[in-house]
Order: sequence, then structure tokens, then C-alpha cells
Amino acid sequence: MILIIICTLLIIITIITSIVYNSNNILTFYKVRVNKAEEEIEDELDNRYSIVKEIQKTIEKSTKKELKIYKDLDELKDKKTISTIEYDKLLNELVDMIYLIETDYPKISKKKDFKETIVKLNESKTRIMAAKAFYNDNNIELNKLLKKFPTNILGKFNNIKIKPNYEITDEIEDEY
Repeated sequence: MILIIICTLLIIITIITSIVYNSNNILTFYKVRVNKAEEEIEDELDNRYSIVKEIQKTIEKSTKKELKIYKDLDELKDKKTISTIEYDKLLNELVDMIYLIETDYPKISKKKDFKETIVKLNESKTRIMAAKAFYNDNNIELNKLLKKFPTNILGKFNNIKIKPNYEITDEIEDEY
């Protein structure tokens, strides 16, 4: 009788251990994917920032206006108090403004460096949308895991927190 109880306890402990082990592996898998996507997004945002900074003088010279959004973005970037999502929103506003300038100032849109910048921005938009979609897909799964037992407990032990998703719907609609 004692042997049956010991065997039953061993089986139960083995099952619980394997459930916890598998849950931890799944949690780690999604955490690594989300972190990788975050790195790609941050790299591409920095790339976009350098692209829009390259064209700043041309825009201000051609439009004879100093764009306040450049100053706002520089101040926030220098303070390093801006989240990646806010950084993305500000950069998108600036990129949208560049597209408007292209429409409102036909002379500037004929300049070679401005055309090259628009091409670079379009390529960057494609890369960042792909990275955001990858991030959102994996972050949704990670957030689901952090709300279920036993991964919610493992998440607390590993200090994994629920993160917001990037908004990509408006950008996708602009393409079509």
C-alpha cells in the first residue's frame, strides 16, 4: 500500500515538474521573440531618425520654416525618457509631415536628396511594419501566458511583465 502511495506521489510530482518545465520553456520562447522584435524596432526607429535628420536642412531651407517637431523629438531623445512606442509615434508624425511637405512643395519633391529620402522612408516603413507585426503576434501570446496558471507565477518569478502592442492598423490602411 505504501509503495502505491509513493509511486502515485512520484508520478504526480513528475507530471507537475514537466508541466512547469514546459510552461517555462514556452514563456521563455515568447519572451526571447518579443525582445528580439523590440531590438529590431528600436534599430529601425534609430534608422528612421537618422533618415529624417538628414533631410531636415533641405526641408527647412526649401520651406523657409523651422519645424518644431524636430526640436521636440531631439529633446525627448536626448533625455532618454521616451518609450519606444512614444518614439515611434513622434517619428511617424514627422514622417507624415515630410510626406505632406512633398505634396505641398512641388519643388522640393524634385530634389534628388529628397527623393532618396522618400525611398529610404518607404523601405524603412516596410521593415518597421514587419517588425511591429512580429512583435505584436508574439507579445499577444506572451501576454496570454502571463494571465494563465502556471505561467503567470513563472512570469512573476522571472520578472516578465505584460507589455502594450504597437498600433499598426493606420499604417496598413495607408498602403491600400
